[in-house]
Amino acid sequence: MSLNNIQNPILYSTMTALAYNINKKYYGDKHYMWCTPYFGSDFQSPHFTVPPSSSPLEIYNTLQKEIDGADLHNTKIKLNRRGIRNGAGIMLRLGKITQDAHDEIVTISKRTPDQQFKPLLCVISRLEAVAFYKKVDVKDRANPLSYEYILSDLPQSAFDIIRIG
Repeated sequence: MSLNNIQNPILYSTMTALAYNINKKYYGDKHYMWCTPYFGSDFQSPHFTVPPSSSPLEIYNTLQKEIDGADLHNTKIKLNRRGIRNGAGIMLRLGKITQDAHDEIVTISKRTPDQQFKPLLCVISRLEAVAFYKKVDVKDRANPLSYEYILSDLPQSAFDIIRIG
C-alpha cells in the first residue's frame, strides 16, 4: 500500500545512536530508515501489522538487551555494523561521499564499542515522509503482508527521537 494511502499519521523506526551520528556527520543530517505505521507487533489482531523483526519496539528492545547483557554473540548490533558499511559503499558509488569519508565510516563501524549502538526510536510525520518514500518490494519485507516503507534522505527536521526507559 502506498504511503499516501495509509491513514496512520505517524510512522516509527528504530536506529542506533551510531547510525544517527554518522548520518549527521557524513550525510548532511539526511537519514535512511525502514519504517512502519505500527510501533509494535500485535499477533492477536486479525489485521496483520509487522513481524517482530520489523517492529520498531522489538528492534529497540533487542538492541538494548544486547547492550545491557554485553552479548558477544549479538545479532542486531552486528547487522547494524554491516548496514552502516553497506550504506557507506552505496553513498560512495552515488558520489555523495569521498573515498576518505567511506574509509572512515568503515573503520568507525568496526571499532566503535557496542554501547554506541544504543537504540533511538524515531517518530516520523507521515505527511512529511511522503516526499522521501520508497516502496519496499514484497519479496524484501519481513512478511509479505506487513506494512514497511523506506525513507531515503529524510532530514532530521522531519522526525523526533525518543529514548525509552
